[in-house]
Amino acid sequence: MAEESMACPNCGNPQLDVDAANSVVYCQQCGFAVKVDPNTGEATPINQGRAPGSSGGVSAPLGGAGPNVFGMDKLTFLLLVTAVLLLLTFMYNLDLTIFAVIEAIAVALFFLKR
Repeated sequence: MAEESMACPNCGNPQLDVDAANSVVYCQQCGFAVKVDPNTGEATPINQGRAPGSSGGVSAPLGGAGPNVFGMDKLTFLLLVTAVLLLLTFMYNLDLTIFAVIEAIAVALFFLKR
């Protein structure tokens, strides 16, 4: 695959990396990536990258990072809180009212956090 001098269309980074084995051109700075057909030169977007000036890792998903609670994905947070509460309820024979109140708070955070 021939390397061409081109800047990233998302963030303007002039240093694009080329993965010749997979025919992929990507930007380390923002995560933008396209697969290039070596025969036709047609580029298919793989990852749109994150917006210029935003923080985060290189591998931003196509839809962007979703809302989170305490740094975790919302669903992961809810499942983790539920699992810990069930474990504590079982181990310490906690009243189910305590379980229900804390679970209600976790569910409220799940639905209210944008």
